[in-house]
Amino acid sequence: MRARVSLAVMLPYWGFWESSADGAAFRSDRRDLLHEEVERLESAGVDVGWSGMGVSPEAGADAAEEIRATDAQVLVVAQSMAVPPTHAMAALDRLGDLPVVVWAVQRDRTLGSGFDQSDITTMGATVGTPMLTNLLVRSGRPFELVVGGISEEPAVEKLVRTVGAAAVARSLVSARIARVGRPIDGYACVDVDDEDLKAATGIELIPVDPTEIQTLYQEVSDVAGLEAELVGRYEDVTEDREGRTRSMRLAAAVEELDRARNFDAGAMNCHVAEIRFADEPGVTPCFGIGRETTRGVPWTCAGDVLTAVAMLVAKRLGGAALYHEIEAIDFDTGEVAIANSGEHDLGWCGRGARPRLQPNPWYQSDRITGISAWFELPPGPATLVGFTPHHDEPSGFRLIAAEGEITARSFPDSPTVGGAFRFAGGEPVAEAWRRWALAGANHHSAAAPGSLAAEVGVVARYLRIGFARVS
Repeated sequence: MRARVSLAVMLPYWGFWESSADGAAFRSDRRDLLHEEVERLESAGVDVGWSGMGVSPEAGADAAEEIRATDAQVLVVAQSMAVPPTHAMAALDRLGDLPVVVWAVQRDRTLGSGFDQSDITTMGATVGTPMLTNLLVRSGRPFELVVGGISEEPAVEKLVRTVGAAAVARSLVSARIARVGRPIDGYACVDVDDEDLKAATGIELIPVDPTEIQTLYQEVSDVAGLEAELVGRYEDVTEDREGRTRSMRLAAAVEELDRARNFDAGAMNCHVAEIRFADEPGVTPCFGIGRETTRGVPWTCAGDVLTAVAMLVAKRLGGAALYHEIEAIDFDTGEVAIANSGEHDLGWCGRGARPRLQPNPWYQSDRITGISAWFELPPGPATLVGFTPHHDEPSGFRLIAAEGEITARSFPDSPTVGGAFRFAGGEPVAEAWRRWALAGANHHSAAAPGSLAAEVGVVARYLRIGFARVS
């Protein structure tokens, strides 16, 4: 489930045109329009913590102070008439770190046969909007523009999805991602320079020595709470109590790391002497990092910090995120198989489905085998999300999105959570996958439920990085 977004909504107004639109009643009409907008947005699932009319530059400056005192994550500027852009810019200039979405809004959908100068004033969103957006474009400030009537469901839905993506982008600029150790030797495709990433996006990679995970694990003595969490939630086919208990202790250790260090996401290479190859823990943390992803703190394996960013975007946009690889292509059906090494997100488990708790099939030859969750992704729209450095992008970085669907095809013998994905667009699967790879995705990516490519693009624009849409 996506988090609710808190908005501020400003409706710019100019008394200059009152003589053309029923005098002072026009101001009252714009107040009513603002109230309608707020009610419409709140009924669509967002919280409006501040709303007001920008009637002058001075009022805009005052509004900025009031908005800053709220928890607003995004500012919606509802342009409904011709207004000097300085009214809104007085607020925007003081709220430089707050994403802005411009809503060109009309109350009426059609133009009557008696369309006159009064209607030109009251329906002037197409005049007032470019007065403001021109200045935003000239200044290079990222913004999004949504056009539509206040009663149009598609327009309001697009607005809500857009402000949600803007809020995700704002949250990313202060995100803290745990980097436990370094990537697997030779895995240059999943690595990035920490300072380059922070300079381009604000995202901070925090180094964590693997010994810290080992120490946290050793400090866990009671996993009764975690065991109780499993009862009734999983079909349990585990028999090795030692491997299960170690996985529970490791899950508790990762949770404590996230809590104590306030991490938003993480990337771990567990194939090191302090974790998988230690006497203890001696198991992989696949179950634990899947549990953290379910809780809202997405993790990746192999030290893949790039896909940790993609997972953070996918989780916050789609409400669930599966760390995965595209394993193979079925050229006859146009599908690709997706799976991983034991990670999961119960937020994407089908309604009524019961995941299986099992020994992790990938590591059955280890001295002690940890546990992992298994279920098949339910059919429906889905989006693959990748993130990478890219030499063609002025920022040096790019988000990648490919829309498609999880099909009804089943792979009951696949060892981990996954399913069959079909790229949207109808072109041959080989060409779709080819374009995915050429866009710069590495062999890992994030998958999320829903058609999210447009929203991934919104995140990229607010972050001022590149974006490639494959489907």
